[in-house]
Amino acid sequence: MTTENKWKGLEGKGYRLENLGRPAIFLLPVWKLKAKLKKTTIEKDIHEFLIKQFGAYTSTTIPSFGVWKSTQKALVSDECRQYEVSFNGKERIPILAKKLAEIARLIEEDCVYLKAGQYSCLVYPSKTQIDKNKTAG
Repeated sequence: MTTENKWKGLEGKGYRLENLGRPAIFLLPVWKLKAKLKKTTIEKDIHEFLIKQFGAYTSTTIPSFGVWKSTQKALVSDECRQYEVSFNGKERIPILAKKLAEIARLIEEDCVYLKAGQYSCLVYPSKTQIDKNKTAG
């Protein structure tokens, strides 16, 4: 499924526009990206996943950008890396959400902020994922 090309009819002489679909943005704590993951790091794993699944991405480090309340209601502020990918069709959202839930579990975050198109959500790993990680470690 592809989304309607919102750029159609806006082309002109000397340029063409290629629709990339909806943007998806997510934030991860910078200091947790260097964590080891078997033969790689979380950061490299995310890079390989985004290139394989979406073909391209951008990332920006944002000092003291992420501010949220923890599950214990404490105010938390952390330097975050913002990632952005684009894709056609909302059926690609579950692919990204599943990976973000996996990353949240691996870096021991309650959840990951995700914005896809005009909507935002928090992606939580399932309880079974968390329980498997605790018994495996």
